[in-house]
Amino acid sequence: MLSWLILIFSGSFFMLLILTSIYAGESRHFYFLRGLMSDRARHMAEAAFLLDMTPRELRFLLRDQFNNSGFHVAFAETPPALSVSDSELAEPSKLMEYMLNFSLSLFYDRPLHPGLKRNHSMDRMPDVPRRAFLVINELNMPSPLEEFKKSVYSYFKKPRRVAGPSVYNASAAIPLHDGTWVVFTDSSPGFPPMPEFPMGAVISIELFFVLISFIAFYCCVRPLRRLARAAERFGGDIPGTPDLEETGPAEVREAAHAFNRMQKSIREFLDERERTIAAVSHDLRTPLTRMRLRVEQLDESNRSPLLKDIGELQQLMDTTIDIARSKNEAQAPVDIASLLESLVEDRQYVGHDIRLSDALQDPEKLFSIPPLLARPLSMKRCLSNLMDNAIRYGGHVIVDVKDSPEMLEVIIMDDGPGIDEDQLEKVFEPFFRMEPSRNRSTGGTGLGLSIARGMARLHGGDVVLENRPEGGLVARASFRR
Repeated sequence: MLSWLILIFSGSFFMLLILTSIYAGESRHFYFLRGLMSDRARHMAEAAFLLDMTPRELRFLLRDQFNNSGFHVAFAETPPALSVSDSELAEPSKLMEYMLNFSLSLFYDRPLHPGLKRNHSMDRMPDVPRRAFLVINELNMPSPLEEFKKSVYSYFKKPRRVAGPSVYNASAAIPLHDGTWVVFTDSSPGFPPMPEFPMGAVISIELFFVLISFIAFYCCVRPLRRLARAAERFGGDIPGTPDLEETGPAEVREAAHAFNRMQKSIREFLDERERTIAAVSHDLRTPLTRMRLRVEQLDESNRSPLLKDIGELQQLMDTTIDIARSKNEAQAPVDIASLLESLVEDRQYVGHDIRLSDALQDPEKLFSIPPLLARPLSMKRCLSNLMDNAIRYGGHVIVDVKDSPEMLEVIIMDDGPGIDEDQLEKVFEPFFRMEPSRNRSTGGTGLGLSIARGMARLHGGDVVLENRPEGGLVARASFRR
């Protein structure tokens, strides 16, 4: 969420900066071009007025003074033919011709325009007499988009590429009072270029905005992360999860308060349910005991089936009471090596084919496994159920361990027939039995795997079953460290 927020807002802000800079470049381009035209038109008007005020025989002296590498003055007896060579230059030529005539009017028609003020819109500019004619022959100024591309290239590429000079060339014809026409040719292969696109400034502002966005969004997302971690802890350890700290903005405090209320309600409900189940199971012991005593007085043929049913009921009650007790069990460091050794040796003692893996036969490796903070009885019941299930259906059983800083995984492998792929999850349902008969002596109660998964999930882990390629089943019980 934090990455998406930063990406969306920073990307949008970056595009806004680019578009704003390009728009500013368009405005800068327009006013720069207009200022250039106004300056060159004024220069032509001043030169023409001085030449007009100078006697004809002395004009060549001024002409030689005006002539330079970019500005050329010539005289003609007839008006020269000036035409626009490119349709794209028609509008700029019209604008600059107006500026030239406007500048000439300031010299020749001052009484006609008292207190004249220039407007920035061509449509609102005052009418002026058309004395001079002007055409722009060439105007090569980079567009804002070209400036943008050049700036991006020069910002990321070294050495920087130097663009060629901009080009401007215009011709103008202005009549003097004696009928002579003065012809100006104004060209500038390197007039002052426009400022480059501010790519460096855009990048700097964007990086600053990303930093501010990260700080702001991190402060907004952090309470959500805290809430998510609290929910995850609560799902794995309902009794031991502390209340969420109710700090921060009003909305965050309200969400934390609601979460704490929900935790409290769920704890109270689960505690009440477990107390009820444990109480009912405990209270059933007395009538079952009476039933057992009465059944003992029956003859052998009637006594044996009833005693078997009573034994199954007693087993279910004991399991229920053990589960209820394990939920309220306190956590403590569990020595994994000692636990696995004792579980395996207990089953070997009664003749079951079970052993530790070859890697765990090395005592140094076995006892190098760090202790795990867990509920000892719950963890023992989880592993016991998985081992008993593997022994019942698999025969030969191997126990291995895979440890990491985040998870401890106990791997129990057997060489039995395995389980169909579509049944690998179904076997975790309570009272589901793969053995088709209803005989509990051969198929168990159907609670072993369900209890094992519940105990593992109580520790933030899980139990997963997989079929081995060489045959048999693998049960992976994981516990969060």
